[in-house]
Amino acid sequence: MTELKKKTKVKRLQLDTSRRMIFVSDIHGDVDTFKKGLEEISFNSNDYLFIIGDIMEKGDEGKNLECTRYVMELSKLPNVYPMSGNCDEVLRFIIPKEQEDRFLYYTNIKKHSILNDIAEEMNYKLSNDMNVADFVSKVQRNYSDLYEFMDSLDDIIIINDTLVLVHGGLDDIDNIPEYSLSVLKYDNFYEKSKGVNKLTIVGHYPTRNYRHDISCCNPIFDFKKKIISIDGGNHLVKGGQINFVFLESLESMKFSYKYLDHYEKYIMKRDVNYDIPETLVNITYGDNEIDIKDKDLDFYYIHHLRTGQHMWVHNSFVYQDEESAKYYCYDASNQFISVHEGDEISIIKKAMPYSLIKRNGYIGLIETRFIEDDN
Repeated sequence: MTELKKKTKVKRLQLDTSRRMIFVSDIHGDVDTFKKGLEEISFNSNDYLFIIGDIMEKGDEGKNLECTRYVMELSKLPNVYPMSGNCDEVLRFIIPKEQEDRFLYYTNIKKHSILNDIAEEMNYKLSNDMNVADFVSKVQRNYSDLYEFMDSLDDIIIINDTLVLVHGGLDDIDNIPEYSLSVLKYDNFYEKSKGVNKLTIVGHYPTRNYRHDISCCNPIFDFKKKIISIDGGNHLVKGGQINFVFLESLESMKFSYKYLDHYEKYIMKRDVNYDIPETLVNITYGDNEIDIKDKDLDFYYIHHLRTGQHMWVHNSFVYQDEESAKYYCYDASNQFISVHEGDEISIIKKAMPYSLIKRNGYIGLIETRFIEDDN
């Protein structure tokens, strides 16, 4: 059976330089959106598909297991290369003697885990006083194919000595760590890195968290640093999405992308124009302490302590720390989104007097009266 520490697995490929390459990461159990995306981008046997980790975890009930099995089937194709992400290592964390507390946290507090999906499929009741060792032994016996698949995944793929693929990040391709966790869970890699020696495509850290002015989940292409960051924050940040990044060919080195999300869609029936704030602020994790200044229906008017900016935030995105009594908020920004008649938008949170929407990957507010269906 697997160990908690896994030696870093590196694969070097020599591929046809004329064929399209597709890169996707951080599906997080959203198998329906992933399948729809593959259909919309016309994925076929002439393409190479690289899934750069975080196949599972955080998905809706049953979907983490379904998504993993779907990727397992895809991986039987010769042109599909699934890779490991830190979330895909969850099965390594269910060894009871060392990890029982982590197991109980995942299954009873965090939930949305493949562990919950497996328990549901086995009709096994999870609880804080359950016999973890008994559950683990049943999983290891009945789901050995999952263990084998996860254990087979590569941590780093190097394509034609030109592209490096890794879930979290890698500072130096010539100094690969012995164990994989540091390259799978490399938080804030794009900002921390001074640049790498080969073009590196990563997931793991939502691109929205790198943008401190605008709220946007689209990929980041930084050819000066030689880093492409593609995690759209699906099932993680408000307005998250799955980014499909295309490389036309290794000969052309031309990149493009398409995103999909699971939110309700709406076609605008009119133009709506807003002024752009003089200072744009995108509040991200770790920089989100606030004061509440006012309230209007479903929204709080908040003061962001670090920047001094004020903005409207849905009340469900605000929380108070029990120990310090300080207030914080989840993803928020002071952007209002201008739209044109005929634009398709994603409705992330419909409320009053504002709704949180996304257009072309950019997230912000709109007055709800503009997206109410005409009678």
